[in-house]
Parts: sequence; C-alpha cells; structure tokens
Amino acid sequence: MCFYQEFMNYFTQKHFWFTSVLLLIAVLLSGTATAVADSLDQQAGSFKVAENTPSEIQHFDSLFKISASLLYTNPDSARQIAFEASGLVAKKGSTREIRSLNLLGATYYMQSDYSKALDFYFRSLKLAVDKGDTIRMGDLYNNMGLVNYKTGNYKDALDDFLKAVKVYLTINDIRNHASTLNNIGLMYSEINNFDMAYSYFIQAYQGFHKKNDSIGIAAAYSNLGTLYVKKNMPDSSFYYFDKAIDLEKRTQNKFGLSSTLEESAHAFVHVSNYKKALENYEQSALLAKSINYPYQQATANLGLSKLFLITGPFENAMKYALDAMQIANQIGNNKLKYETHEVLSNIYEKTGDYYKALENFRVSAKIKNEVISQTKLHQIYNLEIQQLSQATEIQQLEIQRQELLLSKKNTIIVIIILSFLLIIAGVYLYYHNYKHRQRASLQKTILSLTEKKSRAAVEAEIQERKRIGQELHDGLGQMLSVARLNISVLQQKSSLTEERKKELLDAAMYSVDKAFYELRDISHNLAPSVLTEKGFMGALKDLSDQINQSKVMKVTLETFGLNASLDNLIENTLYRAVQELINNTIKHARATNIYLQLVKSETEITLMVEDNGVGFNMDETYILNGGGLSNIRSRVENLSGSIFIDAMANRGTIITIVIPLKNV
Repeated sequence: MCFYQEFMNYFTQKHFWFTSVLLLIAVLLSGTATAVADSLDQQAGSFKVAENTPSEIQHFDSLFKISASLLYTNPDSARQIAFEASGLVAKKGSTREIRSLNLLGATYYMQSDYSKALDFYFRSLKLAVDKGDTIRMGDLYNNMGLVNYKTGNYKDALDDFLKAVKVYLTINDIRNHASTLNNIGLMYSEINNFDMAYSYFIQAYQGFHKKNDSIGIAAAYSNLGTLYVKKNMPDSSFYYFDKAIDLEKRTQNKFGLSSTLEESAHAFVHVSNYKKALENYEQSALLAKSINYPYQQATANLGLSKLFLITGPFENAMKYALDAMQIANQIGNNKLKYETHEVLSNIYEKTGDYYKALENFRVSAKIKNEVISQTKLHQIYNLEIQQLSQATEIQQLEIQRQELLLSKKNTIIVIIILSFLLIIAGVYLYYHNYKHRQRASLQKTILSLTEKKSRAAVEAEIQERKRIGQELHDGLGQMLSVARLNISVLQQKSSLTEERKKELLDAAMYSVDKAFYELRDISHNLAPSVLTEKGFMGALKDLSDQINQSKVMKVTLETFGLNASLDNLIENTLYRAVQELINNTIKHARATNIYLQLVKSETEITLMVEDNGVGFNMDETYILNGGGLSNIRSRVENLSGSIFIDAMANRGTIITIVIPLKNV
C-alpha cells in the first residue's frame, strides 16, 4: 500500500478541496452501477486488442488518479472507477493492467475483504512476474504481506515482506524498503517479539532518515512509542510519541498526526491518564473528519467508546460506538464491524442488557471468523506463485543452455581461426598482468604504510596524553599534598590569633583544594582514565550522569549489541567524539535534551547524537576545516569511518558516526 498511502497523504495535506471535487465526480461516474464484484471477470477480461490511443492513455491515467484519491474515503466509488479504467486497457499484461488489478485489490483491502484483495493482488503479481516488472512485484509482495499480517497469518506475511525487501534492495528503492521493514516491525510487535520489532523499526527509521522522508520518520517514531507501551515503559513511549507528533505538526502531516494521536491516547489509557486520553482521541477524530478519512475517525470513536466504558457515562460510550458502526457500514469495512460489535457487547454487559450483549458478541464472532476464513485460499496462491517463479527460472535456464550450446559451437570455429592471435594476446596479457600486480603491490604497500602511520600517530597521541596526565597527577598532586600538610601545621602556631589563623588557613585550604580539582580535570582531559577504570560503557554513563546532575540538560543513553569491549582506538575515538559533541551542544545549541544511541552489529558500530537545540545552517556556519568537529572527522577517518551531519536552523541536530569493525 506504499504508493497509495503517499498519494492519499499528498491530497489530504495539500488539496483537500480537490479531493472533495473528485468524490463528487466519482459519484456521478458510478451512476446506478450494482453488483460490481459479481461482474469482475467480465469487466476485467473484456480488454481491447488494439494499442491504446494517446487520449485513452490520458483518460486511463485520469481515472486511476481519481480512484486512488478515493481509496481511503470511499472504497466502493474507487473500485467502480478502477473498473472503468481497467476497461480502457488495450494490451494484455501491460503495466496499466498490473496497476489496475493492484488498485482493485487495494479497494477490497480497505474494506477488509481479504479474499478478493488477495485474488486481485495475485493476478496482478502473475502479470508483473511475466513482464519482469520488479517495482510492482515489490509493491504487490508488500501488499500481500499486509493482508496476511491483518489476518494473523504471520508466517506467510513474513515470507511476503522478505520477498518485497529483496526486490526493493535489487532496485535500490530505499524508501519502500524502509516502509516494508516498518511493516515487519509491526508484525513482530503484534506477536510480542519486542527485540526484533525494535530492530526493524530502527532500520526503517534509518532508511527514512536517509531519504529525508518526514512521513516515514514520524511513522517509525509512532511505532516505537506503541512498542514501548507494550513493554510497559511509558516514559520512553511518550518520548517517541512527542517526537512523532512534533514532526507531523511541523510538516502538516494531518494523516499521520491523526493516527499518532490515537496511539498516544491508548498509551494514556494504559497509565490511567484519562483526561489526556480523552483529549487525544477527540483531536484524532476531529482531524480525521477534517481530512475526510472515515476509517481513522471510526477507530478514534471506538477508542472514545472504550474510554467512556471505563470512566462513564455509558451513554457516551454507546454514542461513539454507534458512530463507529455507522462509518463501518458506510465504507463496508468488516474488521471495523466486528470490533464495534465487540465494544457494543461490552457496553450492554455493563448496563445489564445481557441479551443484546450476547447478540452483539455472536455477530462479532461471526464476522471475525468470516474475515479470517477468507484467507484460506492464500496457501493455494502461494503455491501457484512458487510454481510460477520456478517455471520462469526453468525457462531462463533453458534459454541459457541453448545459448551455451551455440556459444560452444562458435567457440570451436573461433579457436581454430584465432589460435595464433590468442598466443600473442596471452603473452601480452601475462606481461600486462605482471606490471599490474607490481603496481597493485606498490599501492598496497603505500596504503599499509599510511594506515600504520595513522595508527602510530593516534597511539602516540594517546600514550603522550597518558604520560603527561600521569606526571601531572603524581608530581603536582604530591607537591600540593605536602603544601597542604605544611599549611595545616602552621595553623597550630600561637603567634597569630585563632580567628586570623583560621581565615588564612581556610583560604589556603580552599586554594589547594581548587588546585586539586583543576589537576583532576587536566588529567582527565589529557588521558581519559575513566575508560581504563570503568570501561567504555561505564565512562559514557559517568559522563551522562555528570551532565544530568546539573538539572539543566538531560542526557538519554541507549546501547544495543555492546556486550564485549571494543578496540582501544575505537573506544577512545567514540568517547572523544561524545565529549566534543556534548560540549558543542552545551555551548551553542541551547538544548534541553541530548539523545545518545550506540548500536553495534557484526560489521560496524554506529553512534548517533541528537539534540533538540536551535541547530545551525550548514551552508553558512558548518565548515569542517578546524575545531572540534574537524578533530572528530580526522579521528573517525583514520579508522576508515564516516560522519554524517543532519542540521538546519531552528531545528535540532543529528550527528551519526559509523566505524567498521575490522582489525584496526
């Protein structure tokens, strides 16, 4: 559903008035048409045999856009227009036919008619595989995965999602790849596998961030908030919900904001903050109504109904449940219907009307079973798709075999004619290869010497700082201790008044103590002994605790995969980077929160430092030619790492450092 969600977001955010006009056009076009689903095969199969004219192509594109814009507001009208568009397709198996079938499947998906949705997705996928249309193959695998996820068929859902991921990686579609990873995270969250869910949400966030996709970033934040609600970690939950809401408000993403407000309302119910939950549910419903998104409005109303079922009065719970049922009937969404019947059953049970409670419970169970049973054919679909893929692979292998036989015959003829030339070419290639290996060996030696020189420079710097720090600590510290002892002895002389001696000695003691503190700071900065004493993680925690004690700025530290110590050079480089970045934030950013995250995988370690400060304009102020950021870059590049900076005036700053985990 990636394309349709983006399309709907665009219209709801920028052109709401145009969506309303399209809805009127859709109603006029639909006329008095009935039994659309029953005439599916006749309409979808009655394509023309000639090529489309330019005017027909333009008409098809216009109808397709109208249908897609109505997908979330009026699926029935969207389906009727999609059928009309499919009737304009002249060439069987064309891209336009694949798009039409996919869109028709989406209209049934929006109404939770999953069996018909899968039917259209499958037909579209077969055409996409035959045509080699990888973009649509990825979208269709993702859509089929969503259907299986919604019906609890998680094994097939994961299989479809992973196929979509593979396709998107092949064509380097970073945005849709991140969207599919987000869907996988939702699936793992649904089955309470929180570690896997978090991993996929973070990967999705990184993909969205790479494409600067604010809608995707906000979705990842919102999903992380929902995940932390399930983990019973409300503080982290509200942290991510606030980030999502703030981003959606700044980008005017009303579609995503409506959904995030509802999810945050669930979290407030979880912590019994019913006042805030009521406020967010109402805002979500009003926002969904303003952008003509009935499904979201209905789910928000269901949230309000459940809230009033807890707090009372029950009359309000009944009102919002009936409003949700009315919307479910209007858009024909079976999932909404059985969820609303379930809520109505609970309301009637609370009010003592057990007959109606039982009646609504039975209706809910019946509709739910029908929705789930609709996906039983999906196993057959999967089998057919696998057979289709295998048949395609066999066909490709046969073509390769024929080409190989022909190549062998041609090779025999060519070898007889060109044998002498091949001998000469072989001698030349041998000589050329020898020279190339000589150059490669020289280049390798130069690179090795460069790396050794860089390592030696860094190690020398570290050792020198340790030596200076040790001498300052042992030498100056010992002298100050003796001075303090001598002054303490002088305090016992009787030539001065007791009051005067106390004043002089207190002042001397204060100066000596201050010198000790200065000595400790100098020693710490020259050689971070805290790394040796407390280890890398302990040093970071100690640094965070020191800043948090100020009560002016809060540092949040999260780590993943750091179960063992790192190379000393990597630890020193990352610790120095954290020190410098926090120092820059304190001096210049006017921030109140700093978020530190360290993620270690098998191949690399990633440090992300994010603040909520004023940011800066990279075109005007960001110059990596000197200062602390230049030192960070130099240290990171010495370890073959990379540094990425996401900064903008009047917005927080995100700095990411990635260092490969090789034998440094």
